[in-house]
Amino acid sequence: MGAKIILKDIAILILAAALSSCHRKVEVEQEEYTPLSKAALDLSSGAQWAYEIEGNRLDKKIDSFEAISKSVVLSSLSMIALDAAYPMPSVYPELNGFGSLDTSSVQGELLETVKEFCLAMLEYSKGAREYDKYQAELKAAKKNAAKSSSDSSDSQEGQGENVPQKDSSKIDALFSSRSLFSLALFLADSSSAGVLQSFVIGRPFVGEEVMEIPVRWIGQKEILDTFLYPVQEGETWKIQQIEIYKSEAKNGSVKADRN
Repeated sequence: MGAKIILKDIAILILAAALSSCHRKVEVEQEEYTPLSKAALDLSSGAQWAYEIEGNRLDKKIDSFEAISKSVVLSSLSMIALDAAYPMPSVYPELNGFGSLDTSSVQGELLETVKEFCLAMLEYSKGAREYDKYQAELKAAKKNAAKSSSDSSDSQEGQGENVPQKDSSKIDALFSSRSLFSLALFLADSSSAGVLQSFVIGRPFVGEEVMEIPVRWIGQKEILDTFLYPVQEGETWKIQQIEIYKSEAKNGSVKADRN
């Protein structure tokens, strides 16, 4: 009987010791845990912060704007109206493989000269093709005509109001007379594109000593990308040089690079 009591007391002591150990362990674990907010606060208080600029900006009450009357209640719509009152930067379209069509840096007489030259080129290209076609037909007619003077077409050559003319006077007048050879090379090289039907002017490169204006020509067969180099002669702008740097077939395949 006494042995059973002793064993029961020992068991109670062991259980109490175990519970006490677990309790101390939990207390130790709870003491080691630091809330994240406290850690953040400690880091914030110990950091070296820069001087706050316009610290009261968010607290400041703004009840009016320069472009909006004080009688207008501020709202989302009034803020949109405020934005509309100030000039916004212009947005210009772009062509893949060519670039931006922003010509704002060449306004005035220079841009008008470039446009006039390009329009004159379209007119010349169409007239030159009609002239070449007319000459080919005339040559064939001569070959097939009767040998007699009455049937010969020699007397008809160059007669009539509808005879096409290969006249380059307009583009010559807009090109520098000191570098007409560059124009002649362009006319020869661009003939493979067929009749030039339209053009677009791109964003120019403006340097201290040179200005480079990209122009894309759309022909019947090819697309030509060129650089125009203008020069000022007195008070008049002229095209000093024109260079083809890329030609591309209408199906999108690059035919040649001419750098």
